[in-house]
Amino acid sequence: MKNICIVGAGQLGSRHLQALKAIEMPLNILVVDPVPESLSISKDRYDAIDGNSGHQIRYLKSIDKINVKEVDICIVATNANVRRLVIDQLLEVTKVNYFVLEKLLFREKEDYFHIKEVLNKNNIKTYVNCSMRTMPFYYHIKEALKGERFTYHVSGSQYGLATNLIHFLDHIAFLSDCNEFVPDTRFLNKNIISSKREGYLEVTGTYVADYKNGSKGIITCYPNNDAPIVVEFQNEHMRCISKESEGKVWLSKGSNNWKWEEIDFQIPYQSQLTTKIVEDIFELGKCNLVTYNEVMNVHITLLDSLLDFLNNNSENEYDYYPFT
Repeated sequence: MKNICIVGAGQLGSRHLQALKAIEMPLNILVVDPVPESLSISKDRYDAIDGNSGHQIRYLKSIDKINVKEVDICIVATNANVRRLVIDQLLEVTKVNYFVLEKLLFREKEDYFHIKEVLNKNNIKTYVNCSMRTMPFYYHIKEALKGERFTYHVSGSQYGLATNLIHFLDHIAFLSDCNEFVPDTRFLNKNIISSKREGYLEVTGTYVADYKNGSKGIITCYPNNDAPIVVEFQNEHMRCISKESEGKVWLSKGSNNWKWEEIDFQIPYQSQLTTKIVEDIFELGKCNLVTYNEVMNVHITLLDSLLDFLNNNSENEYDYYPFT
């Protein structure tokens, strides 16, 4: 029986847990969270859906209650401020073969290098949950882009720019096979706002990323109203418009005389995505998420640029990344 651990039983953690119920092979599942209410919500959500009733599941209030010698996959869905501590504590009490980490990864720059060393030392394959690259449609689009540079534009209202930038930046990295970029924060709004998560900050406006291969990302979050998120990207071979809120993509290619084609494009819930991630790791020894080593420098480039912007436009001086 495979051992799976989920640390952090909040909104995301509970959805990861629901996904495990769809896995046919029997699992020994450990859910860890110090907040009893979070454990209770996770249990209720897990019990409320259909699936494999043969899994064993325990709800624990602390990592030191884990009593298995080896965890096959550990999903860490905590806030960024405790993620390094959680990983260190886990490896003190058990062996972990695979990690799946939520983003944004850490609040301290040094944590990225510390955890990289820890993961390499323990030979732990680690993935980060930037899920846009896992969607089959985008593999088709990647082929249509032909490895050439493109322009990528995102717009929408009040969706959490600092929180979600990493998804779009990683998506560009996936489509372009390039993860090095120069950030430009000149078009962000100087009015810093509070995040929906207490103790964290958010930004609005436009963030620009110029990739080494010539591709460009222009990612905009309006501070007001309810404009849905629209993702557009194009080069001389094709144009694509994705509107997730409608489950639609519009695609136009030069090879088809630039006629627009409407395609159904349903974005799976996290409770569906995690099922495939776990199954792929068990069956193939890998999954389609980005690896820690691939996305680490994307995180640092992004967060350093946001930190510089914050310190240049705030009364406070921050020596850590106050984003999640």
